[in-house]
Amino acid sequence: MPGQRTYALSLIMKTPLVQQVLQPAKHWFILGREKELSAAEIVAVLHIKPEEFSVAKNEPLFFCVPPIKTDGAKLIKRLGGTIKIAIEIKTELTRPELIKTIQDTLRSKTGKIIFGLSAYGNVDTTELTRLGKEIKNNLKNDGLSVRFIPNREKTLSSATVDYNHLIGKGSEFIIYESAQKFSLAQTTALQPYAEFSKRDFDRPGRDDKSGMLPPKLAMMMINLSDPKKDDIILDPFCGSGTIITEAMIMGYTKLIGSDISAKAVNDTQINIAWIKENLNVSCPEISLYNLDVKDLGEKINPASIDKIVAEPYLGKPLNGQEHYDELAEQSRTLKHLYLDAFEAFKNILKPGGVVVFIFPHYQKGDKVITTSQTQEVEKLGFKLLPFDDKNHLLYERPGQRVGREIWRFKKN
Repeated sequence: MPGQRTYALSLIMKTPLVQQVLQPAKHWFILGREKELSAAEIVAVLHIKPEEFSVAKNEPLFFCVPPIKTDGAKLIKRLGGTIKIAIEIKTELTRPELIKTIQDTLRSKTGKIIFGLSAYGNVDTTELTRLGKEIKNNLKNDGLSVRFIPNREKTLSSATVDYNHLIGKGSEFIIYESAQKFSLAQTTALQPYAEFSKRDFDRPGRDDKSGMLPPKLAMMMINLSDPKKDDIILDPFCGSGTIITEAMIMGYTKLIGSDISAKAVNDTQINIAWIKENLNVSCPEISLYNLDVKDLGEKINPASIDKIVAEPYLGKPLNGQEHYDELAEQSRTLKHLYLDAFEAFKNILKPGGVVVFIFPHYQKGDKVITTSQTQEVEKLGFKLLPFDDKNHLLYERPGQRVGREIWRFKKN
């Protein structure tokens, strides 16, 4: 996925209607803020080969050939970085054809028609509003009861789509313009944003001072490790247990967490119990250890772990007033911790086992101070697994003092 391009994903999927015409339907996956990371997650989950997809420049449109074995509503719950999934209706439309296609689709609805529009490409908000009002007026002139959801921006938020019931009862159409031609899709699945928010902010075991891994990022990292259902997954810096609990929700049943902090292990236990009670999720095999990462071998058998997914200690909280030398010294200290971790990983990982690991970096002015050390990790017996043409991916909010570099390695 070259450069800083943004993506949505369209997939081939078999449906009864499609089977009748012997032609698969394409799906668009609309991706979140970290578009390259979100696209890499989909590639990992669906095992897409580079020659099997293409991307649309500067927009969240990522086109893929292989079919998927589950519907969009189920799949989107497995993906931390996908905002919406939509089924493609038609491509290469003129503006009049676009209007007619939307109107024909809406006429198949029973009862009051409710619809909204989102757009990518060169369609601006003013044109989108004009399209919506024109479609609404045409349908009202035909005697139909119609409500159009107005646009404040080019794309409707997930909350707006959800609040107005635009999946199922109503309709959200997604328009992509390229070279003065339009492609059209209809939204069929929405990320469970309220569920992610509840898991992020309502879980009882928290430690805001030491940082909180977002559940969406935890899910993406697990997916990037590409675990099988019966794999043993270890988080050796479990903190409040976000990776462990997200893995539970995703259906993985052999989980191990450890942390040098007794409070962290206790928070993880509390959150596991909360997830079990509130989401009715069970996990038969969870082991938790209060353990320094260097001592993992005391509790975990050699060559027994399939996947390690971890956000380690990222350093002390920053206030933005730190000097460059102070950040550089913190980086050097953390590098020792991380190399100790990989030294322990090489003994407990199975051959071919995968590590998805966050290395923090610090921004000071126009300089980036990184803690990553690929060559040292490879000398320990690991191979870098890049993401297409990138060695690592970034998860970084604007203005954030600590950026997360996501790296992936395989044990030789």
